[in-house]
Amino acid sequence: MSYNDDKRELLKLKQGLIEESETIKELPHEENVNYEVKGFGKKLSNFFYHYKWHVIAITFFAAVAFFLIYTTVTKEKGDIRILVFASDPELTSSLYFKTEDISVAFEQYTIDYDENGYIHADVYYMNLNPDQDSNYYMANQTKLSSEIGLGVAQIYMGEMAELSTVLGDQEVKNGFEDLSALYPDCPYIVDKYYYQVKGSPFAEAAMYMESCPEDLYIVIRNDEFRGYLNYTDEMAENHRRALEVFDNIVNDRKMTAEE
Repeated sequence: MSYNDDKRELLKLKQGLIEESETIKELPHEENVNYEVKGFGKKLSNFFYHYKWHVIAITFFAAVAFFLIYTTVTKEKGDIRILVFASDPELTSSLYFKTEDISVAFEQYTIDYDENGYIHADVYYMNLNPDQDSNYYMANQTKLSSEIGLGVAQIYMGEMAELSTVLGDQEVKNGFEDLSALYPDCPYIVDKYYYQVKGSPFAEAAMYMESCPEDLYIVIRNDEFRGYLNYTDEMAENHRRALEVFDNIVNDRKMTAEE
């Protein structure tokens, strides 16, 4: 048969005028055809061709997971931890930009307690301004409560009004160390519990002499305040370190990694 005859026969098949043709044999559907890929290289190439986006996604998330695990394991362990928080908008803004300098200042007065060759002060900054985004505000409140409960941080820095309520009523809870009893001649200690940063040697160490707010203080948590967990040897050690570091601050006694 000619090409035109085949074309007419095919048209009849498509229109349903005939059910089968003697000249045109039905080809198997493409989906029913199994193509066997031979050779490891070709199989690998075929696999990536069909699943390349799956491979890329899995590789990406695996890399992220590895990075997070690596940074957690290799992160410098702090010799001491300090909580820095405030609710006044001007103070929160100032502290946000000075967090790194505050950390460096504390490190100047901190001993290499774990004897690993370097000194690191973990400064946890929390913005407690209630006018900010509600989710961010609640997250910082939760973080602060959690840190207080753990008792790792024994040194707090912030405005007096916020500090005076963070552990509850000071006279009832006995939350802070009476610094005036420990250092009766220190001119920067006010209202028994509060070390004023403004104008102090610590402010100079933090490069905070000019811009430091008047209402910024350091307090030391009293070891009689247990928080939400049972008192442990680790809490006792954290409190001892806090007193030692604060003693260095009061006496402007700067440390080095070798001391």
